[in-house]
Amino acid sequence: MGNIFANVETPQWLKTLNAYVFYRRNKSQSDVSSQPDHAERVSEEIPTIINDSTQNSKTVAESLKPTSSTTTTTSPLKCSDFYIACRDNDQGKVKELLETMTPDEVDRLEPNGSTALHAACFYGHYHIVELLLKKGADRAVQNRHQCIPFDEAKNDDIKELFLRIPNSNRLVVQTGAIEWTLIDEEAVEKAKEERNMIKYLYEEKVKASSIDVMFQRIEKNYVNKILNTIGGIEIIRRFFQKAIEEKDPKWLITAYTAETDYYRVLNTEIACGSSICQNERRYIIALISHHDSLEQYTFIGNSYRVMHISNHDLKRYQVGNLTMTKSFVSSSIDRNIIELLSWRQESRRLPIEATQRQTIDGQQIKSWVVCKYHIKHHRTALHIENISQYAHEGEILIMPYSVFKVKKIDTNVKLSFLQNVSQVTEIHLEECDEYS
Repeated sequence: MGNIFANVETPQWLKTLNAYVFYRRNKSQSDVSSQPDHAERVSEEIPTIINDSTQNSKTVAESLKPTSSTTTTTSPLKCSDFYIACRDNDQGKVKELLETMTPDEVDRLEPNGSTALHAACFYGHYHIVELLLKKGADRAVQNRHQCIPFDEAKNDDIKELFLRIPNSNRLVVQTGAIEWTLIDEEAVEKAKEERNMIKYLYEEKVKASSIDVMFQRIEKNYVNKILNTIGGIEIIRRFFQKAIEEKDPKWLITAYTAETDYYRVLNTEIACGSSICQNERRYIIALISHHDSLEQYTFIGNSYRVMHISNHDLKRYQVGNLTMTKSFVSSSIDRNIIELLSWRQESRRLPIEATQRQTIDGQQIKSWVVCKYHIKHHRTALHIENISQYAHEGEILIMPYSVFKVKKIDTNVKLSFLQNVSQVTEIHLEECDEYS
């Protein structure tokens, strides 16, 4: 199949595809940018309204209209100098302040209900946004309109800064070896055993009121000892600390979505069955799979992923075969997203690798494969888009030890936004009932 993008005229289809992915979230976000009470239009000095009857105070960001029981007594809460510098595109001031700021200070929710990153995105200050993202600003923080910075971006150039690096091995993978194993009927029992063990582990901790201990042991034994030398460890430590402080496993997911070595290491160790810190990894799986606070993210439906795999591996997928996830598997709720990410990865590869690798008889060694997963069971997968550091990916996170059956293989499929390209293979996988 070779290079599926080689004969495509880039500008129009890429513009269309980018526009779709960049503005897909607009369908679920209210149009708040033009509202007069938008956070970025509220004065930088927010009066605190004092209620005579209760002596409780609240900012205008919380209540823009005082009730009849309030007086006109006010005490201004001014937005930080850092926020103002980001809003006003004062690059020199921003660089100076960033040198001594903590991540929590960078992500501070200002009195107007916004953050510095929201402001820079809203006003289209490209270099300020770039500085904040390099500093590690939280991409998933919401303003008072429940919008993340990506949603507030003024233009496509700003949105482009939020895309994951093109060669990221996440929704588009160069091998499925770590995540998947083709199995026989007996191995379904193995999946049931692992899932039951993890569920039992979680339920016992709940009974013993020791959920806190799970968070603490993960941080102490796994994050601080095993992961202490991986790339991006400070980002991971921060998210795990938030998980402990708030007793909220959503931060475990946010950590997983960050572009660090963490998700690669975690998945490799789960898949390979490493005995070191095995219980701590099971705690991570258990909390993400069963904690009640994540119930709101449960997902049933179709999701998509792309593999760029050898033709030898592709031939192993036959209708009726069973396959089990050996680790967490990232997929997307929208097929168009994985098409864009496939193009980004391929376009990065082309300047390095001018021609596709071939066998001695001229056959292409690797093929592009779209995987379509039909998820049927409760808590097999979570729709984590709104707590992900890369919300535009529309991520559906599939749990380890989930079993799917190959229901159909199409070898004559075209990518929806592309014309005059070679066909790709699409594998339809349906979640099995027997192991649930």
